Amino acid sequence: MGLLIDGFACVILSLIVIEDIRRFRIRNGWVLSLVALFAVSCIVGNAEVSWIWHAVFAAIVLVAMLGAFHLRLIGAGDAKLLSAASLWIGPEGATTFAVALLSLTILYCLGAITDMLPKRRAGEKIEIPFAPSIAVAWLATIAITYV
Repeated sequence: MGLLIDGFACVILSLIVIEDIRRFRIRNGWVLSLVALFAVSCIVGNAEVSWIWHAVFAAIVLVAMLGAFHLRLIGAGDAKLLSAASLWIGPEGATTFAVALLSLTILYCLGAITDMLPKRRAGEKIEIPFAPSIAVAWLATIAITYV
């Protein structure tokens, strides 16, 4: 059942990535769907997941990301998506996720600078969609747990 739930999460993440690349927007409903899938995963049978620690960790990440949003370092959708990812990954997968996210974000930036990947100009600043890096880092972290 866990693989089925992860499959649904994968589909939702794919939709989020497409929307973010096209419109630089992440819909609240999709992020809430990922949060709901985590709850279903906990109820249905992922008993070894300490959902309380995952929720505390996600709340801490949400507060930090709202601070980053306030400083205009990240979009609101990206902040919420990172919090949802933190809920799923938990503190035990945080290091793997952070390393993967940093690596993928650097690669995406290089691709955007060389015009190989979509970007948007905001004055002198270049903005990139962050959901592709978040989604791939999230899926890589989950995949590593199955290995």
